[in-house]
Amino acid sequence: MTVSIVAPMYNEEDNLQSTLSKLKTEFQNNEINDYEIIFVNDGSTDNTLLKAKELEKNESQLKVIGYDINQGRGKALRTGFDFANGDIICSIDFDLSYDASHVTRMIKEFEKNPIIDLVLVSAYMPGGKTIGVSPFRLLISKLGNYIYRYAFSPKIYTSTCVVRAYKKEVIKSLWLDSDDKEIHLEIISKALANNYKHKEIPGTLTKRKVGKSKFKFRSTSVKHLIFLVQERPIILFGFFGFILLVLSIFSTSFLIYGKFFNSDFFSSAIGRIFSPNLVLILFLGGINMLGLGFIGIQNNLLKKELFKIQKTIKKK
Repeated sequence: MTVSIVAPMYNEEDNLQSTLSKLKTEFQNNEINDYEIIFVNDGSTDNTLLKAKELEKNESQLKVIGYDINQGRGKALRTGFDFANGDIICSIDFDLSYDASHVTRMIKEFEKNPIIDLVLVSAYMPGGKTIGVSPFRLLISKLGNYIYRYAFSPKIYTSTCVVRAYKKEVIKSLWLDSDDKEIHLEIISKALANNYKHKEIPGTLTKRKVGKSKFKFRSTSVKHLIFLVQERPIILFGFFGFILLVLSIFSTSFLIYGKFFNSDFFSSAIGRIFSPNLVLILFLGGINMLGLGFIGIQNNLLKKELFKIQKTIKKK
């Protein structure tokens, strides 16, 4: 199998030589000779592009592509996927927070099981681990991925990791449009909708050694939450709908209590809160929320059918 490595880079001048050397060494040690490494410059503002171009002159298997304005990891990955020619296309984080051995491990999964369409690396599944990652970032990442385990079926331990491998015909068949890190969720959603088979393997995430982390808590969290609502609307609307219905039941109980068992109840501070209008509002609000959740489910099913149509169009 020929292999393409797609590595988005933004202000990574200090990691260029190290990343290239580690990847070449890993391939050499595992006797993988037919490969290409694609560095995708995502509008770096330092000397990343200049230094990468210098490396490219002496490395026949290195390709440097990109654009001048920073547009996000999703745009960089889509650009790299379009350019890649390998039978297996791997995406990695540029600083190799997941070291280069994960690439060859993913490739071997395809060799062991040819029916697999994509391989995902997870530091949060049994056998995975993290080393030196800041507690805050680790908490946010674990929490987000824990929630997403209930968004996708079958269960996926880590949905947001960039370190993955795809069969060429699989990743190139997906109609992708995300420009930022939500592309990882988009790929999984569209791959599962098209019944592609995945395999998740444990990995080791380490703290970035050189350069500055590109993690943006606010923007990443908001986009991921929006995607979660789109993917599993019943999680949000169903939760609030259930709460409102429960509150309407409690309110009804208090009304019955005041009406038949304690006539002084409605003169108390708590009693003045409850009224038939409140019960009606809570009940109708709960029903409407659940209704929105079920409508969202139907829309999601239609969306998945659209994904299949998009795949057919793109293949043609």
